[in-house]
Amino acid sequence: MKMKKLAIIGVGLIGGSLGMALIKSRKYRVIGVGRHKEKLILAKKLNAVDEFTTDFSKGVSSADVVIVCTPVDIIDKTIKNILPYLKKGAIVSDVGSVKGKVLEKVKTVLKNKIAKRNNICFIGAHPMAGSEKTGVRFASENLFKDATVVLVKEKLTNQDAFAQIKNIWQLTGARIKMFDVKSHDKSVALISHLPHLIAFNLCNMVKKLKQAKDISSLLAGSFKDITRVADSNPRDWAAICNMNKEELKKAINIFIKYLNETKKKLGDIKALEKIYSDAKSARLKLLQTGA
Repeated sequence: MKMKKLAIIGVGLIGGSLGMALIKSRKYRVIGVGRHKEKLILAKKLNAVDEFTTDFSKGVSSADVVIVCTPVDIIDKTIKNILPYLKKGAIVSDVGSVKGKVLEKVKTVLKNKIAKRNNICFIGAHPMAGSEKTGVRFASENLFKDATVVLVKEKLTNQDAFAQIKNIWQLTGARIKMFDVKSHDKSVALISHLPHLIAFNLCNMVKKLKQAKDISSLLAGSFKDITRVADSNPRDWAAICNMNKEELKKAINIFIKYLNETKKKLGDIKALEKIYSDAKSARLKLLQTGA
């Protein structure tokens, strides 16, 4: 059987790791597409792509599947730009951390006559794996092994396209979970977007309000652990938080409520101990069961 071609637009940490895993599977020939030739050359050296090009039209024209690994706020624009060059029946997917706004915008793009005539399908996806590090040099063929990849399935979703995208992620060793758009965005606001927002703001706060000149010498495990994700790409995370702003605002308000409740308990050691004990048990259960 002829090997299928898969184009990855944006061969960074996520795109590069996906490319490495698929090349290892020998089920797809991977084409890297991007604006920076030097980054694509590195991706080829690291075996994250079989071939590459900075010509987007050329890169996607022969691809059976195109995975868009750009910042979330330009996914729809990227698809709009490549639409005239996609082959008939091509499947397009993404890796965005926000699904509601992305799907809303992509659906508008796919109302185009070209998309309808050529039967172009889009399947929303979100691999729940990554790192605060960015770039293909940090990519790994095992990044998605045993990680959760969320796929969005709606009433009008093309079943064959969905099955192909599901199979692609299964080839990486990932576990597939299906979520509706609203549940996904509400959940990631709590467990991903809010923690990033807290880390960014905690760093800014401590820097601005530091009480001692040599405070850096006091920044041990707790500060480093809780702010690790503040090393993430600022541009990407600004886009993510902005596109999921309504759910993130709700999450922030809930968190403020919890902080205020804890604030009231200061001075009551038993009450504080219960809060911390409950949190310890909750963390253990959440991380063990994922529920």
